[in-house]
Amino acid sequence: MGNLYLFTGEETFLLSQQIRAWKEGFRKRFEGDLNLAVLDGSQEDEASLISQMETMPFLADKRLIFIENLPEAAKASAKDADDKDEDEEKKADANQKLIDYLEKIPETSVVIFVQPKPDKRKRLYKKIVHLSTVARDDKGGMVAEVKEFNPLKPAALSQWIQQQAAAYKAVIDPRSSEHLAGLVGESLWRLDQELHKLAAYTEGKPITPDDIDKLVIPSLEANVFHLTDALGAKDARKAIQCLHQSVAAGENLRQVFYMVVRQFRLLLLVCAYLSNYPNATAQSLATSLKMHPFVARNTMGQAKRFKMAELKEAYRKLLDLDLAMKTSKIQTTTDNQDELAMAIEQFILEFCR
Repeated sequence: MGNLYLFTGEETFLLSQQIRAWKEGFRKRFEGDLNLAVLDGSQEDEASLISQMETMPFLADKRLIFIENLPEAAKASAKDADDKDEDEEKKADANQKLIDYLEKIPETSVVIFVQPKPDKRKRLYKKIVHLSTVARDDKGGMVAEVKEFNPLKPAALSQWIQQQAAAYKAVIDPRSSEHLAGLVGESLWRLDQELHKLAAYTEGKPITPDDIDKLVIPSLEANVFHLTDALGAKDARKAIQCLHQSVAAGENLRQVFYMVVRQFRLLLLVCAYLSNYPNATAQSLATSLKMHPFVARNTMGQAKRFKMAELKEAYRKLLDLDLAMKTSKIQTTTDNQDELAMAIEQFILEFCR
């Protein structure tokens, strides 16, 4: 086991799970929180952080230290507040002391920096990454590791849903897992909440798509995706139903409208890309258009239901609606969105004709 870690990545649910597991494991092994410290790197100065790392454990072999938020520089002292140059120099010196100290952390301390989105230009981040890549022998020396928690790909997401359901003593098959992800999206925080609710409802019975439809309110993104999917099938009734579901869920109709515009823009981009690269995969599409793999896969499948000409015409009409709102030809307020609702419904009906 190393003694220097950086936990990072956009998937904060998995990151939080890892932190919780480490804390629970440490408490169990060393019987309590006596040698467990959680610090805020943006509030503590570097001298204090180094002091915590140097502190010997009490009646145990190890101390576990979590430092949330990477410390970028030392705080300015009051007496130096009027001298900017001197202040900046002291900040850099103090920060460098911490950076240099990372190679001297005693074996009795396990230090974990936690930063979901670190500034990769900073010296502290670069130092930790460098230490995680340098060669080491088997006789000791410091071991560093960067653990990245990134959004799950579709197959891994489905597997995670099944495992999380099992943790709540529930059963969900791959088909129902995909249905749940399609309604909720890829947010593990919300998926976890919905699985907890579904597990309580089914009481040990397998979770079915019908159970999910009864209990789960689709996310705005999911509703808009299903709305555009219905447009591709020329199903005006279903498209309008998706629109009403978003409104019933308390979504602002302006936001719903701009999400529809965004989805048509994505469809146009994807259709154009596929016309040039007909053998493209979802991964190559995501990389080229800088889209999330989950969004790329879904939009790629949906794009096959549209023709480029009708997408262009639909996008033009949506831009006309946007202009009508901005020039007050369509009146809409927080309390009254009837005119906008009618305009969107009219767009749906015309498109499906």
